[in-house]
Amino acid sequence: MELIMIPQTTGSFTHYVQSYFGDYLTAQRDLSPHTVLSYRDAFKLFLNFAAHQSKTPVANIGFEHAGTDTVLTFLEDLEKNRKCTVRTRNARLAALHGFYRYVATREPQVLELCQRISAIPVKRTQNSPADYLEYDEVVHVLGSIDCSTQWGKRDHLLIQLLFETGLRAQEAASLKASSLRLSKPCQLRVLGKGRRERICPLRAATAVRLRRCLEERGLTPDQDAPLFVSTRGIALTRYGVLRIVQRHARRAAKTMPALSSKRIGAHTFRHAAAVHLLRSGNDISVVRSWLGHVSVETTHQYTEIDFQTKRKALEACQPIPQAPQKAAWKKDPDLIAWLEAL
Repeated sequence: MELIMIPQTTGSFTHYVQSYFGDYLTAQRDLSPHTVLSYRDAFKLFLNFAAHQSKTPVANIGFEHAGTDTVLTFLEDLEKNRKCTVRTRNARLAALHGFYRYVATREPQVLELCQRISAIPVKRTQNSPADYLEYDEVVHVLGSIDCSTQWGKRDHLLIQLLFETGLRAQEAASLKASSLRLSKPCQLRVLGKGRRERICPLRAATAVRLRRCLEERGLTPDQDAPLFVSTRGIALTRYGVLRIVQRHARRAAKTMPALSSKRIGAHTFRHAAAVHLLRSGNDISVVRSWLGHVSVETTHQYTEIDFQTKRKALEACQPIPQAPQKAAWKKDPDLIAWLEAL
């Protein structure tokens, strides 16, 4: 058990958490809402974990309950019990690194503690190919949704937009009625990472469905009301989007077993959109703009995972003539001896 000596004059842990989120990240660093939400989610998990470990209410957690051992155990729990990837583990650690560096500049009496936690290294990750869905798999997932209900229609439209526009889960959850332009040219305005705005074109049939969705909810395209809401009538979160996708993916897997071998989330449809765009003959720079990537190097990953395109490229190349080979039995006149030697 790590022993942490905290002077009585030290500011409270909860005070620094509140000032970190309420002032530093927003007012001083002016980070994007997406980044703040990601950090918030990391701290919700960490605070609940620390409270459980120390058997202390969250409101009473102090630096003595959130030391190096607690952080390391939390990171281990993310991977072993919550089944998070190394990338997710590193993202949670980045949020904690930022917080403890912030505290170190304001509370010298816990400087050593902050330095130890800031020194916890990120894990190396392997660039494994991302899972994506083939076009017929996307169609199958959409076809398995019961659109006879209000929520079925919502889910179908949501997943269709994820594929047609390549939206991230948070981007889809943040959509508002005012994000839509349903007159020609129909389009969707998306606020992505780093407050980068991009415009996604919409198919005419999709625009008709979106217009009908707004009419059923009594909304107009100039309102700031959320486009997708939960059963409680509030805006979906990115976790809500993930649960919707996973629920329908599990149902679709019952009639298409190939889906069971894939880890399907909202981002899987984004990957599918990128691969589909590339296979349709679009330049990689167009796909980069479509997905809102800063660098074309990020988009380049889809040229690596698209095995079908690689296979077509191989078949289009002239093959190397194969050297003629004699049958093995013709090389050894004593066939019986060769068989006995096996």
